[in-house]
Amino acid sequence: MSWLATPVLLMCALAAIALAHRAMSARYPRDDEPLVDAVDALLPQTQCAQCGYPGCRPYAEAIAAGSTALNLCPPGGATLHHQLIDLMGAEQTDTPPTEPSAVVAVIDEARCIGCALCLPPCPVDAIVGAANKMHTVIEQVCTGCELCVPACPVDCISLHVLDAAPISDGDQPGISPQARACINCARCDPLCPVDLPVQALWQAVDRDNSALAVEQGLMQCIECRLCDQACPSLIPLAASFGAAKQAQQRQQTEVAARQRHKARFQAHLERQAQAQQSAAEKRATRLRNRQRWS
Repeated sequence: MSWLATPVLLMCALAAIALAHRAMSARYPRDDEPLVDAVDALLPQTQCAQCGYPGCRPYAEAIAAGSTALNLCPPGGATLHHQLIDLMGAEQTDTPPTEPSAVVAVIDEARCIGCALCLPPCPVDAIVGAANKMHTVIEQVCTGCELCVPACPVDCISLHVLDAAPISDGDQPGISPQARACINCARCDPLCPVDLPVQALWQAVDRDNSALAVEQGLMQCIECRLCDQACPSLIPLAASFGAAKQAQQRQQTEVAARQRHKARFQAHLERQAQAQQSAAEKRATRLRNRQRWS
């Protein structure tokens, strides 16, 4: 009877595997757009439509589908172009876009007529105003997409170039002429008052591996310079760690700004959809009333 038991056991095993797969699929649904999400995370989220698509997400979908070029985003510049090439595994055949200067829209309030025509085009709702009232731009929210400029009938909106942040001395640590390469002596490790692996941290910073540096405790460095005193190679460790921390903080600020712009764009689309639906309902009500009285 063993020849009968084998098929039965096999069928039971296949049924158990099918049930387990179904349960796992229900608990952990499949992400059908991982590549789209990865591309979208790299885009600057300015929603400027300069790429020819109505937003960053549609452009990401087109890139993931392989139906468009990788150099259509001027705000991202050459940096984004190279990141997309690395992500998509493509060859660098296109010319990187020229990255424009950071700009912000400014409304000449003396000339503003309060027409409110600039409000709908703004993808992140950075313009504050109402009909027949003076308008203004929230500079911290504006992405400089330029979509509001052609919407103004009196040309009272202009773009102003933002001043670049000055580079402090800590951003570019000076290397002593006597400084030499790290000799892996680890004399700096026991001196750290917050018990950081200073030697490993320096190696991560020196190789521009920010993820590893953060994992090694970069953001906990207090820049006390005790490690500098122990380094026989005269490497400015504390200054280098400080510059790396500032770069990491700038990167985190940029990521937060992208997420904020993306959230405001989604809210903008939802409000537009609600306004269109409300207008359609009012129109249908007027038509019904007109038919009732006709």
